[in-house]
Amino acid sequence: MRGNKIVLDLEFTPIRDADLQAIASSEILEIGAVKLNEQNEILGEFQTYVRPRYSVIPPYITKITGIQEETVAHAPGYESAVQDFIQWVGTAVPSRFYTWSNSDQCVMLREAELKETALPDMCYAHWIDLQRIHQRLYGFSRPMNLTSALGSMEIYFEGTEHGALADARNTASILQSMSDMKRVQNQIAQSRVTYNHADSHGFPMQMVFKSRSD
Repeated sequence: MRGNKIVLDLEFTPIRDADLQAIASSEILEIGAVKLNEQNEILGEFQTYVRPRYSVIPPYITKITGIQEETVAHAPGYESAVQDFIQWVGTAVPSRFYTWSNSDQCVMLREAELKETALPDMCYAHWIDLQRIHQRLYGFSRPMNLTSALGSMEIYFEGTEHGALADARNTASILQSMSDMKRVQNQIAQSRVTYNHADSHGFPMQMVFKSRSD
């Protein structure tokens, strides 16, 4: 499908109410996105904080994301924030969504169901999980977190980790680099790969990667 590429990242917080959890387990706190054309040229960026309706932001989420109650106190609610995001995406040309794992898609769609928010058809199709593509392309035995995946491609993370726009920008860098197949093939052929962290997803690195002899 031709059209624009929307690299999306969400930061979210858990819903504690057991009845609500039957529909959605999280509420979005921040939306960050980068829009690219078919040539992987950046066309624009989007960022907004989102005020949760049912959640109080726990300290561990603040520690990870830097988002506090004060950060989102005057932010738009889910319905308005998503409407602004969809307007930014646009409908003049088709769009595909690229995310690092499939969790962002699940969070966005389940929160829409919880809050009875109508989303356009494009939000229910054309989602691409770059984390899985990276894993299969490089032959890693486990999916990697974003920073470690950047390291595997000899790219350093720019910005603050777990900020939605910074994560989207760095995911866009991976998309751009993976589109250069010659470069990717050269990296895979090399025996040395640079990593930014000693651990990934809590697994020792020897568990994350297949050995060259496999």
